[in-house]
Amino acid sequence: MDVHLVLGISVTLLVVVTFLSLRGRLLRVERKLNLMLRQMGVETAPPLPDEVKEILLDPSRKIEAIKAYRQATGAGLAEAKEAVEAYLHGR
Repeated sequence: MDVHLVLGISVTLLVVVTFLSLRGRLLRVERKLNLMLRQMGVETAPPLPDEVKEILLDPSRKIEAIKAYRQATGAGLAEAKEAVEAYLHGR
């Protein structure tokens, strides 16, 4: 195997692992910040993406909307469920 190929693969793997680690840390920090803001009475939920609103035109598709919200925002399951249900109750 070529040394340059091995080096390229190694660098690529290092970048991917670093990105995933930083993304996980960022999501944890964001959740903590949102919790603190919520306790202070500040609204933290991002607006629902249009595709999620479209799915929710049929409230029986709530689970599908939660999945779409998670995919669009990177939110966790509990946060996505809360956002979708808040939207449904606020309409």
